Amino acid sequence: MVEFVLALPLLLLLLYGTVEVARLSFIFTSTSNASRAAARYGAGSGENSEGVPHYLDCDGIREVVNQSAFINEFEDINITYDRGVNADGTQIPISGVDPSPSADSCPLEDSNLRNGDRIIVQVSTSYEPIVSIVPLEPLEIVSSSARTFIVSIPIMGSAMPLGFFAETSTPSIVPTEVLGTNTPTNTAISTSTTLPPFNITSIVATATNTQPPTLTLTPSKTPLPTNTPTITPTSISCTGITGIGHGPLVIRDNVMELAINNNTNHVLFTAQIYVEWNHDTGHQLGTDHTLRLGQITLDSQTWNGDIFAPSKYLQDFYPTIPIGGSVIRFIFHQNYDVADGTERIIITLGTPGCVNYPIDSRH
Repeated sequence: MVEFVLALPLLLLLLYGTVEVARLSFIFTSTSNASRAAARYGAGSGENSEGVPHYLDCDGIREVVNQSAFINEFEDINITYDRGVNADGTQIPISGVDPSPSADSCPLEDSNLRNGDRIIVQVSTSYEPIVSIVPLEPLEIVSSSARTFIVSIPIMGSAMPLGFFAETSTPSIVPTEVLGTNTPTNTAISTSTTLPPFNITSIVATATNTQPPTLTLTPSKTPLPTNTPTITPTSISCTGITGIGHGPLVIRDNVMELAINNNTNHVLFTAQIYVEWNHDTGHQLGTDHTLRLGQITLDSQTWNGDIFAPSKYLQDFYPTIPIGGSVIRFIFHQNYDVADGTERIIITLGTPGCVNYPIDSRH
């Protein structure tokens, strides 16, 4: 009994220590899982039920964090963004956004985000022992997670046929009705016998007319063979010397342009136009560093608008590409001074035979 009394405090202390270590480990794990799950949700593609992209759905991100709270509550949930890290591990900031994980930048007033940016979610909570045997300050547990997200991505491909043959029809020959012709034959039979002059008896021959057989006309309506129209295939090729190509992406003044060479001998139709540009820091002078896309031209075909975004699919502009050389121009509201390497133009073609050969400025 004495031994049990002496050992009981040690056993209780050991049991209590096991419980506290387990609580600390569980709180640390739940905090780490909460930040990872929230960053994964924010980097996911798609939108919520209200049409807000996941990387801008601040309430949704915080709800994902709180789903991991079981025996503790998360005190601070910070959401911010950056452009990744340099080779030395330092963060690349976004204009107007504090990249520090301790900063809360969500929601953003202006969407300066683009493909390849990161969302950073930092979650913090505190740990306190159930019984304060030793006076300790609450232990702060912080976990940060970052994930790269994609604002938009061009998707190329089509179920349209891979070959195109222009048909040239030949009219069918009309059958001609041919009637059979029978020519009647009249044969006159004459028998005449003349006696020698010394014979006093004279015999007069009587001509006998034999009637020809009755004529039967049977019309013949046998149509001539019908000629099947012959199709002469004309294949559109978008590769090789008869294909379609482009020059380098050129930026001058406030214009970003791409020269197109259409050697297919056919006018081509576009199915979609995709463009990326340095929309938030592309202009260097003055206080306004943004670039707003205001106009697109291609062979006298023009689109007008006002777009401020890192990338855009043009849903209402489907110009045709003429035979030979042409230039597509993207015109901004001020000079394009700083190219950051994200510049890209993709023109998806809709003409059968060229569907799988988009015009991509990076290829």
